Amino acid sequence: MTSANKTSVSQYDLRDAKAFERVFRMYYPELTLFANRFLNDLDLSQEIVSDTFTYLWEKRESLEPMDSLKSYLYKMVQNRCLNYLKHKKVENEYISYLQRSGFMQSATESFIHLYNEKDLRADINKAIDALPEKCKAVFKLSRFSHLKNREIADTLNISQKTVERQITIALEKLRHSLRYHLLLLLLFLQ
Repeated sequence: MTSANKTSVSQYDLRDAKAFERVFRMYYPELTLFANRFLNDLDLSQEIVSDTFTYLWEKRESLEPMDSLKSYLYKMVQNRCLNYLKHKKVENEYISYLQRSGFMQSATESFIHLYNEKDLRADINKAIDALPEKCKAVFKLSRFSHLKNREIADTLNISQKTVERQITIALEKLRHSLRYHLLLLLLFLQ
């Protein structure tokens, strides 16, 4: 490797925001693709590379001189990817252990027992009753009477777009009202 191909910390004073930004713009795309070869998840790869640069920025004052900034960045990204994969492997093994030991099944049964259908139905009805009147009417016709949007629009003498908007509003409000139940359900059914 020639000295022209090497990037040293002295070439880029990483304590300078503009120099740091140049390094970020120069290496972010290729480091993301490099990380993606390990992770096969572009969003996660972008997150890991961003975290790497964040760490580099936070530690910029204490960086030791190095021969190649590029090699240093690649090594940091590689280590972070490998650490992520190790953590994921341990997590998967733990979940597998919980499933083999029957804990997941007993936790699910406990959840179902704790939040039996009657209580859940009461909470759902309370959340539906809390909807604004028009929203509630549209939602009930859609979900309980199984009417199509056009039929609801004709029944209530409103536009089909209004029906769609009211259903969207209802679902959002219900999701918010029942978020605790949804969170518990997701936790126990994973």
